[in-house]
Amino acid sequence: MKSVAILIPAYNEGPRIGDVLEVVCRFEREKRIVVIDDGSKDDTYDVAKKFPVDVLRHDKNKGKGAALQTGIDFVGDMPLWLFLDADLINLNHGHMEALLDPLEKNAEIGMTVGMFKSGGKKNVDLAQKYFSVLNGQRGLAGFFIKSLPDLSWARFGVEIFLSRLAEKYGVQTAEPVLANITHYTKEEKYGFYRGFMYRLQMYKECIYSYFFWDKHSSNYKELSC
Repeated sequence: MKSVAILIPAYNEGPRIGDVLEVVCRFEREKRIVVIDDGSKDDTYDVAKKFPVDVLRHDKNKGKGAALQTGIDFVGDMPLWLFLDADLINLNHGHMEALLDPLEKNAEIGMTVGMFKSGGKKNVDLAQKYFSVLNGQRGLAGFFIKSLPDLSWARFGVEIFLSRLAEKYGVQTAEPVLANITHYTKEEKYGFYRGFMYRLQMYKECIYSYFFWDKHSSNYKELSC
């Protein structure tokens, strides 16, 4: 099995990231785990430092795209990559292998996008059914990572950007089903009002990425798999 870089961007996920890292650290592959604390104001950094992982820290919140770019720059070259959210519920090694397996079986596949299905929260599963492009659980082949332009601008629109790049440049994508997994909603994490405002900000960033992603794609480097 090929080695894998596992990037976990996190912002104010102190109460939740430990559960994710407990699972990821036991994953039986040669791996490099990197948590990118994106300017958290809680104990996210301190919780992550308790685990055998690299923990990077932004001095202020720069957004999910910038966090992933920081992780990519830090790791450098790796044949396989996993992007995982820090607030997942019921993550297991089967989900992680499901994201990596298509990349290993077919060298022409550059990215996998996890599909939440059954056993999770109905509202999350419904959103995944119609807006799977927003799912942050992804596997990426090294050749696709090397081709990417800078992601720092994208914030919460980074998943849309990745999917649109793959579509434009003919990078094959697979969508493995990830059963019985879900994540905390923003309202659950921050309370209704604050969570709702975060959600509106997320939608704004996703809409921008949806309409203006192409202006940021000019530095894409087409590489063979």
